[in-house]
Amino acid sequence: MKRETLGLLICPHCHASLSCPATSEASSIQAGVLTCPTCQVTYPVINGLPHFIRQDELEGLNKTFARLYDWFSLIYSTFSRVGFYFLGTSETRARQELIDRLAPHGKVLEVSIGPGVNLPFLLNSPRVTDVYGLDISIGQLNRCNTLLRRKGWSVDLFLGNAEELPFTDNSFDSVFHVGGINFFSNKQKAIDEMIRVAKPGTHIIICDENESGAQWYEKFLPGFKGAFHGQREAVSAPAELIPASMQNLGLSQLWNGFMYCLEFQKPI
Repeated sequence: MKRETLGLLICPHCHASLSCPATSEASSIQAGVLTCPTCQVTYPVINGLPHFIRQDELEGLNKTFARLYDWFSLIYSTFSRVGFYFLGTSETRARQELIDRLAPHGKVLEVSIGPGVNLPFLLNSPRVTDVYGLDISIGQLNRCNTLLRRKGWSVDLFLGNAEELPFTDNSFDSVFHVGGINFFSNKQKAIDEMIRVAKPGTHIIICDENESGAQWYEKFLPGFKGAFHGQREAVSAPAELIPASMQNLGLSQLWNGFMYCLEFQKPI
């Protein structure tokens, strides 16, 4: 984690600023702890990755899907490429379509970054200055870190819960989430958090599978159907959870109807 990133971070529970003992003058923080002076809670930094959650303390669907994505991270990239083929498109075309919709610029936050499959398209966007990624799965983040090291890319990653983002208000110029929110424990909190950390005027995108996509996963993704023990609710775009104060709300379809795409703008 870049040392300058510390200024963006807050305690995800009480929103107090965090401190990190100055162990060196290095430009990055590879190990140590981030401390909340209000809660007296410490968050470890391991191999440059701040841990804002303990996965053994997760509950409900968050716990289930953190574990599911830990093992799924082993095949995620291959599964994704093959999946786009069956959707009648290519991964390159599909992900570029998404990034074109976002029109990213400045500081970009991807919530649920996974193994970093969107990073090549973000980092090739000429107006992007910095990219930050958060995920609830340590397996996904480990794969993403491997990609970053191989490519030599500078992207700060965080292990955390989308429902309690560890970032200051009005921090990011572009915010987006692709895949996962359908089965968050609290979708409303996650949406509110993405809005909170976005700067006024920010274009926010939230995408996930339609019901047909969820049924496709039930057939082809091991462990997905069993995760619900026969109690899965039908999927629909959470448009009703977008606050009425947001502007330019739109709902469309991506990737030959596999995904819904909610887009809106935080008021200036």
